[in-house]
Amino acid sequence: MSQKTIVVFGATGHQGGAVLRALQQKGGWQVRALSRNPASESAQALKAQGVEVVKGDMDDDASLTKAFQGAYGVFSVQGTDQGIETEIRRGIAVADAARKTGIEHFVYSSVGGADRQSGVPHFESKWRIEEHIRKIGLPATVVRPVFFMDNFRKPVMRTLVLALVRRNVPPQKPLQMIASDDIGKWVAMAFANLEDFIGKSEEIAGDELTYTQIVRTFRRNRWFAGLPFPLPDIILKRLPYDVRKMFEWFGSCGYKSDLATLRTRHPDFLTFENWLKNKI
Repeated sequence: MSQKTIVVFGATGHQGGAVLRALQQKGGWQVRALSRNPASESAQALKAQGVEVVKGDMDDDASLTKAFQGAYGVFSVQGTDQGIETEIRRGIAVADAARKTGIEHFVYSSVGGADRQSGVPHFESKWRIEEHIRKIGLPATVVRPVFFMDNFRKPVMRTLVLALVRRNVPPQKPLQMIASDDIGKWVAMAFANLEDFIGKSEEIAGDELTYTQIVRTFRRNRWFAGLPFPLPDIILKRLPYDVRKMFEWFGSCGYKSDLATLRTRHPDFLTFENWLKNKI
């Protein structure tokens, strides 16, 4: 029997790359990635991993339709690096192309809290894409990841995130987090179990820790660079509104993933400590 094809967006990024790896590890799937330039070095690296690479561009509807031909499923994720309106336009374009080509299972990566009127711009943009997916009747599943553990990898980012958490989140309030690899595992399970996931949405996390617990976990695992450093408020206040609003939301509302239920279904999801150990 021939393998069913899953089109994976962002195959060289955190989420798309994790989905690609999880699908390949699970077996039974052919992964297809889109590239504006299939001859590029990154595209060639994907091909070397057994990935089918086709020319495609989220700003070119015809290329999306062509790229989806013969595929069973699509994993859709968009970044905000070129602005919120661009993200929304691209997310809608990918969904419309999937509807047009008869994709049987569409998995969209949104964000935890997108459904709760957070007021965070890049949460609200994903909610608009979710609404469009439901409006056009796509056979879809929505995954809503919480804060990425991967955001702590670089010392500069670590310093900034810890300063923002300390400034905005009450000492006893935990921050829910997830490893990008575990997003990939969840998505692979969704594709393999259509009847259990179609039409559903879930906020997913692997751990939840307070600011103090996060810092202690870093120190216990000998991660010292980028640990608590007193950044002046004037620096934090100059950060983009989207970032500041998100951390304020962490403090006032925050993610609401059902960790206990998730751990019964995904016992291999990484705790923050285990994620750190895997990254050393």
